[in-house]
Amino acid sequence: MSNKAGDPEAGPAPWLRFARILMLGAVALGMAACASLPPPVKAEAFSLPAVPGDPLAQVASSSISSEGSSSFRPMPFSRVSMDTRLALAKHAVRSLDVQYYLLQNDYTGRTLLRAVRDAAQRGVRVRILVDDLYTDSSETLLLNLAATPNVQIKVFNPFPTARAFSATKWAFAIADFARLNHRMHNKLFIADGAFAVAGGRNIADEYFFQSRSGNFIDFDLLVAGAAVSQLQAVYDTYWNSPRVYPLEVLDHGSDDLEARRKAFEEATRPGGEFAEPPPAQPDALGFSPFSVDVDSPPLPMLHGEIEAFADDPEKVSGKAEQGGDRSTVTSRVLEAISRSQSEVLLVSPYFVPGEVGMKALQDTRDRGVKVTLITNTLSANDEPLASAAYARYRVRMLKMGVDIYEVSSRQLRSNSDVGKVLGASIGRSHAKIVVMDGRTTFVGSMNMDLRSSRENTEMGMFVHSPELAQDVTKVLAGIRSNGTYHLRLGPDGEDVQWVAVENGSDVVYDSEPEVGLGTRLEIFFLAPFISQSLL
Repeated sequence: MSNKAGDPEAGPAPWLRFARILMLGAVALGMAACASLPPPVKAEAFSLPAVPGDPLAQVASSSISSEGSSSFRPMPFSRVSMDTRLALAKHAVRSLDVQYYLLQNDYTGRTLLRAVRDAAQRGVRVRILVDDLYTDSSETLLLNLAATPNVQIKVFNPFPTARAFSATKWAFAIADFARLNHRMHNKLFIADGAFAVAGGRNIADEYFFQSRSGNFIDFDLLVAGAAVSQLQAVYDTYWNSPRVYPLEVLDHGSDDLEARRKAFEEATRPGGEFAEPPPAQPDALGFSPFSVDVDSPPLPMLHGEIEAFADDPEKVSGKAEQGGDRSTVTSRVLEAISRSQSEVLLVSPYFVPGEVGMKALQDTRDRGVKVTLITNTLSANDEPLASAAYARYRVRMLKMGVDIYEVSSRQLRSNSDVGKVLGASIGRSHAKIVVMDGRTTFVGSMNMDLRSSRENTEMGMFVHSPELAQDVTKVLAGIRSNGTYHLRLGPDGEDVQWVAVENGSDVVYDSEPEVGLGTRLEIFFLAPFISQSLL
């Protein structure tokens, strides 16, 4: 069949297709120029304090070592971490405050949102704050949830129009890229002002080993005591920020509230228990699932001092620079590293230190402090261009004497325990941890990269506890010995070698292992043109 203009089955001629593309582009730019957000909604609301007689408050108060102190337990295992969130939602009687960068419309997201909805139906006040970058997949679900009495949903730094698809959101807001490039990367879950969960996990299948394609090894902390009030203050700062809008102001949804509630009910069936709940017996760190322990207080917890902190929401103005704005989470972590005396263990899935970060590492090494880095291999990284940016610093770090380990999906699968959980999926790290001198541990949302430093808002905690540092180091030692390549300089001192233990023997690779041609071509053609701060 011919491909001439005028042939109705041949499709448009090439020149006509090109003209249509130009016209669509012009329309998008025109609408982008006109698109704007409604005026900010100024109504404020604040966290509810823990009430001593409430069930979770009673459990929390019995589990801390003394009034005004903090207690906590590490949650490196995904099933335990989800079990904790679901149990907190189930036992809450007063308030749930939820804040996430990503809250996906998948099995995990629907399960958690249904548990939160059930709490609202019991009279619990529910506030959900989510970054707007990925809401195209979950917006209808969230709008339908918002029809439930006692539920309020807000979005951070929203797109003004064409919200149904990620591509259209960006296409019609391209003129506002400088603002929209700044995202809220925080992750926080607070129940009744008594317990909080904070760390690296978003709410999506891949953070809880429910994805068939790829899953993240990650880390959260369950917190009780004085630190919860600090985290509530962080939450309120964001909830009441002028950068935040009620979802229903941006997308009104149907006026038929009952139909929306029924749609949410149908979308989240069957609800109930999360797939593969954790075993009732204690995990490798000696902690039973929260859902088991909550009925038999006091909970086994670690004890120590916590400093919780976050970037100001106004960081989205673009004024923060790594090391320049002393108030940023990144700067506070770098300052803490600069005070270390013996050892620093860094864990970051995306490691793009920039020159300020490199100077901090060099100064730390010059003081004789041992520095170990655990990050992802190129093959395990879900952001290969970020891996390419990290590679620019790798030889320099090795020459400094930084001990580098890269997490490998193949190495993880070869480990029988981890391999059973991963199955055929890609395993990768998503944890954001810094352990300093075996005494202080940073846990939070911050990656050690320029996007976390300059573009995104972040939050985190310094936990002063040798016991927690020991537990975290134990978990990381298992990953390091069973799921990584150890990097070293090659014979010429200018190239990198990857060393793995396979079948009991060291195997040395002279180029990035497990990387296909497609990824290599992507990096070759795209990496030189993308700013590191965008990665």
